[in-house]
Amino acid sequence: MNQRSLPPLGSTLLPAVVLALLSSLLVAFSVSPADAVKPKNDHAKMPRSCVARADLIPQDPTVCRLTAFKEQRPTVLLWGDSHAWQMIPGLKRAAGKTDVNLVAIVMGGCPPMDNQLTPGQAAPKCYQSNDLALDYLSGVLGAEQGHRVLLAASWQRYRQAIKDKDQTYTGQMARASRKATPRLMQTLASMGAEVDVVGQVATVPDKRKRCSKGNSPYSCNVARKKALADSVGTKRYLKKTMAPLASDARLINVNPYFCEGKVCHGKVGKTHTWWDDLHISASMSRKVRGYLKPTIKDADASRPGEPDGEPGCTLPIPILC
Repeated sequence: MNQRSLPPLGSTLLPAVVLALLSSLLVAFSVSPADAVKPKNDHAKMPRSCVARADLIPQDPTVCRLTAFKEQRPTVLLWGDSHAWQMIPGLKRAAGKTDVNLVAIVMGGCPPMDNQLTPGQAAPKCYQSNDLALDYLSGVLGAEQGHRVLLAASWQRYRQAIKDKDQTYTGQMARASRKATPRLMQTLASMGAEVDVVGQVATVPDKRKRCSKGNSPYSCNVARKKALADSVGTKRYLKKTMAPLASDARLINVNPYFCEGKVCHGKVGKTHTWWDDLHISASMSRKVRGYLKPTIKDADASRPGEPDGEPGCTLPIPILC
């Protein structure tokens, strides 16, 4: 290359080029996650070790470590169906750098239940997933390192499936949950588990007007009574079902972030509320992290302390303590 084609070191062109590059970088880094991710891709994501490349949610019972796992710290267990899965981005953002493990046992169309399986019993994968969750929780409780269970499901959808006598897989699991979900709450209480429950989350109704702002995802406001069908009945059901749990069990409502008055907003600022008709977007999940932070905080606070009068020794040679 002819060196005379390059500008001399003292040229004013170099500072201009540097400034232009810096300006481009600042613009790139100023783009918010909501703008950077295409709406069709703005869904919860799980580690590749937990889910096949072609799937978004495990199709087989799986214990998924959402964060690097450390044996000596508290664990938050996220348990449920795809409405639990949609909370993964928010839960991870809520945890931040808090010293807790995040673990998920989730399957689509699988409400949290105690299906009372016997060893070796043939059963639907949903039942097996719930059985795996109970076994895993038993191990966490046995380790005595602190914990919190976070249950989530499309509660209203299952209640409606029972009313409609739905004969699909959803209806089958819904009918099973009629007894098995209340039984789970009793089982968790007897185990001494600390539990929070994410309540009904707004969805896009099947019947709605076309939206000039976009239909995939649906970006217009939705009547609250349609986005949260039978919300009073579902809340009453959850309160009754949670009755056996400890008094500090929390029923979490994330809807106030994107619902107000008589409407639920299809967008809050530049953030789409929904990814598809049944699930909130990953960006919105991260926005509602504040509602999940108490679960993280309680898990961290449940870490067993040292016995009175016996502070832990951090020196390599204990005799020096």
